[in-house]
Amino acid sequence: MMAVTCLLAFIVLAINGLNWVMLEHQSDMVMETLVDADGAFQKMDFNRPPPFSRPLDMDRMRSSRFFITLSDENGNIIDVNIDQIFSIDLETAKSYALKILETGKESGRMDKYKFATKKIGSNQLTFFMDTSGQNESFYMVLAASSAIAALCWLILLIISILLSGKVIRPVLKGMEKQKQFITNAGHEMKTPLAIIQSNNDTMALIHGENKYNVHIRTQTKRLNVLMSNLLTLAKLDEEIPLPSEPVNISKVTLEVLPVYQDDARTRNLHFNVQIEPDITIPINKDFFRQMVTLLLDNALKYTPDNGYIHFSLARNGRQVQIIEENSCNSSLEPDPERLFERFYRGDAARTQSKEFAGYGIGLSAARTICEKFGGKLTAEYPSAESIRFIASF
Repeated sequence: MMAVTCLLAFIVLAINGLNWVMLEHQSDMVMETLVDADGAFQKMDFNRPPPFSRPLDMDRMRSSRFFITLSDENGNIIDVNIDQIFSIDLETAKSYALKILETGKESGRMDKYKFATKKIGSNQLTFFMDTSGQNESFYMVLAASSAIAALCWLILLIISILLSGKVIRPVLKGMEKQKQFITNAGHEMKTPLAIIQSNNDTMALIHGENKYNVHIRTQTKRLNVLMSNLLTLAKLDEEIPLPSEPVNISKVTLEVLPVYQDDARTRNLHFNVQIEPDITIPINKDFFRQMVTLLLDNALKYTPDNGYIHFSLARNGRQVQIIEENSCNSSLEPDPERLFERFYRGDAARTQSKEFAGYGIGLSAARTICEKFGGKLTAEYPSAESIRFIASF
């Protein structure tokens, strides 16, 4: 509809612009004929066909409304001819002529009149032609073309609404089925995964731990994480508003951190934490905890050994900011925004070569949670070997 609006506006402007140019050309032609004949009908020459317009004739000239003034070299009005116009008197005609003499212009417009001057010896003729008919014609075409354009715009809007509904309905159905499939598949896979994990643990207790038990446990954990994130995304994609309440996010964050601090110590990671106390925002407590968990999971997965992780929660003016910064591989994706794409793992580190490698949906889920509650999650590179995620509420 924006394209249709621009097209219709261009058509209306083009039509009325061309109409104005043609009307101006016709009035200039009439004025030139008047000046050449000194205002006398018997002197007018109609043998010269004007370009791009139908030729003038006596009927058209006599239908034009004009008056003529004659002034001497001192600027005194000697004579006034108002025979061809009835809407103006002698005094008004003289006042118009005196204003033109004061300006010294040879042609132009004054109010609704187009004027031109001609020297006759020491005297000067000033011709005034009423262009109100030209203006009325222009505004009539402008009003008609605008009304037609508005009607066409409305008709196209109705057609677009009706057709777009039919076009998009299958797409919406497909998206809804996809969400339902993810939700149903996620719930259905939870039970067999739990059984596989339980049987694997039982076999490890009976026959002893071996590499196969470890592989099974690792992959079932990864599948559990995948199912959890997919279910989170499916729920967040729904248009149903999520319940929220004032939550002390400082307290919730401190409850989440210890597990990750322990994991960081086992890998000799420098984990620095700065949490401002008693920060409260309206949010869903469970989803906020999951967002923080996803950010910390991502940091632990892709921070090289002996690297660092810095996590802070603080007020920044009218905003509350959660900043997670960690060292990373220098070959990380150059565009940090791509890291939020679902299932995207573009760099060498984001593969399944490591046991803790993810599926590329954690950051996408974290951003979706953040945006669902009016926040914004962005990523940037403070240096070539570090990445920073900022969640602002």
